[in-house]
Amino acid sequence: MFKKIVIKISTLILILIGLNFVYNFTLYKKDLYEKSEQFIEIKNEQATTDIFYFAESSNFNVRENDSIMNSISEITNFFFPSLKLTAINKPAAHAGIFKAWLKSIDVKKNKAKAVIITLNMRSFDAAWRHSVLETQLQESVVLVQPYPNLVNRFLLSLQAFDNKTDEQRNKEMLDDWENVKLEFPFDFKYKTVREWDVSFGQYGWDLPDGSPEKNKILLTCHYVKAYAFNLNEKNPRIKDFDEIAEWCNKNNINLYLNLLAENIEYADSLVGKELVFLMKQNRDYLVKRYNKGNCKVIDNLELVNGLEFTDQTWTTEHYGYRGRMIIARNVANTLKDQFSKEYIKAY
Repeated sequence: MFKKIVIKISTLILILIGLNFVYNFTLYKKDLYEKSEQFIEIKNEQATTDIFYFAESSNFNVRENDSIMNSISEITNFFFPSLKLTAINKPAAHAGIFKAWLKSIDVKKNKAKAVIITLNMRSFDAAWRHSVLETQLQESVVLVQPYPNLVNRFLLSLQAFDNKTDEQRNKEMLDDWENVKLEFPFDFKYKTVREWDVSFGQYGWDLPDGSPEKNKILLTCHYVKAYAFNLNEKNPRIKDFDEIAEWCNKNNINLYLNLLAENIEYADSLVGKELVFLMKQNRDYLVKRYNKGNCKVIDNLELVNGLEFTDQTWTTEHYGYRGRMIIARNVANTLKDQFSKEYIKAY
């Protein structure tokens, strides 16, 4: 009886191995192109790439009237024309996704000696962490989990990943705003994002839509919800960046965290010094935590003035060409320590 069971199990294992082999050579690449094209880009480029640049939309967003349409990564590459800098982009991507991209690199075939990863402050906030886009992002990394490819395809079919409904994600976001306490080293009357947000909005909701005053109130509230938080180890993005730093250190690849510019000017004029304090405090936390060993934080937080931000009625890291050039130059100046022989003064 036991022998028959062993034979059946062995037969089943052989069948699964065979099916996995067939899947690998038939539908797997098609599925990857459909769900996870960034991983194919990494696989195809890793043998010839000197520097990888992982980013969300901040890298490639341009204005229609920009005189220069190049992305931040392309402008950075101008300073190192003999090197190949490959950008891997996906809108709304964050450290959890970048971590999966990084771990997909085959270190035996990889030529890259450095990885630049965008460090977007808003990606730590409740709105981004609980975004309705998160389901699609999580779906994009299922096929590269450390299991046989057929098993990953089965998990994808079952939607066995972080697949919350939009209603669930919105509730989690609202719960964070309602319950997570803000911490200041001085007295401040608002204890949560919700309290702070309401303090600005409560006098403006009866104004007619589109009125300048109501638009200003809405923008002010956007800034509060985007930047009013205290970074600490409980934030899941911190855990993701910790893993990223650990992987790069283990594999002897220099890591550059490109801390993007935020509209400090508008945060100050619309909300006030308390919000600017939180933004700078969170910047200091990130610099202190990651600016060591083979990792460097490239601090652009205060380098771009308010009018250089493409979106004037929302909080994003989208810049006109001057803003992109400022950030690219700062990235290049930091890379120069590692790639001094390849560096040229582009502008």
